[in-house]
Amino acid sequence: MPRITPLKFREVCNKLKKLWFEWPYGWGKHPIMDNGTIVIPIPHHWWRDVATQTIEEIIHSVGISKDKWIEL
Repeated sequence: MPRITPLKFREVCNKLKKLWFEWPYGWGKHPIMDNGTIVIPIPHHWWRDVATQTIEEIIHSVGISKDKWIEL
């Protein structure tokens, strides 16, 4: 199984955008993205990437497989 790697904030947003999520709003340390039914806060810290554990939690919240996430 492919491994999930840390990603930049914008890369996570771009992947979620492909899943019909709206661009983040509520700019701050944890802006929110939603698609009408699911609301996901994404950590936005300029000095580090989004951690793999956080990405795995996002994948679980969205309800897709790790393989699908990597393909996006």
